[in-house]
Amino acid sequence: MSLTAAIADNHDVTRWGMRSAIEGMQGRVVASVQTGLDAVSAVEEHAPEVLVLSLRLPHLNGLDVLYYLQEKSLPVKTVVLTTSEKERRVREVFGRGAHAYVRKRDSLEEICAAITTVRRGERYLSNALPKSYMAEAGAPEALESDPYRVLTIREREVVQMTAEGYTSREIGEQLGISPRTVEKHRENIKGKLGVRSIVEMADQTYQRGYVPGPRVLRSRNRESRMA
Repeated sequence: MSLTAAIADNHDVTRWGMRSAIEGMQGRVVASVQTGLDAVSAVEEHAPEVLVLSLRLPHLNGLDVLYYLQEKSLPVKTVVLTTSEKERRVREVFGRGAHAYVRKRDSLEEICAAITTVRRGERYLSNALPKSYMAEAGAPEALESDPYRVLTIREREVVQMTAEGYTSREIGEQLGISPRTVEKHRENIKGKLGVRSIVEMADQTYQRGYVPGPRVLRSRNRESRMA
């Protein structure tokens, strides 16, 4: 069976390189997207065999994309492509159902080897990382330490877009819900995370380490000042 793949990364060069690598494997790229929300839509619409997934994605980060795929039991093989070499990241990612973990600076040949391996139903870890990481990958305690484990997928979408500086109206337009519903989600999120304001919510989101780029809630965002 020929390979079908989707690519989710917010850098044009990375998406281009992965497309070239997959086409070099006689595969077909059915979707190439820049945000986590679009990654979820691409998997649901196109049902690719493999998803090449960055962790730092706008609107919905890669770990939460994995959470969604796991919750919905979608049968896509996920190859996580990241700059992080931390053991904790490896454990979180495999704990959320990923099939491979490779670094963006690994060779295209190794990334292709990871894709080939997951197609066989096996897991793959970058050759540059200690194999001991794999031995503990997916251990429950790696997930239990994540405060976001209590949030629904909709709440994860809302909290990240809030941290990125979007207003309730803008979030509602992106997610197809009313601003009032967004506000209800924010109140639920604050209660679950034990924070008192949108600014605290954003700070906790940044500390989690999956929001792409250094963003701040600008003073133009009146909601931040009033929270």
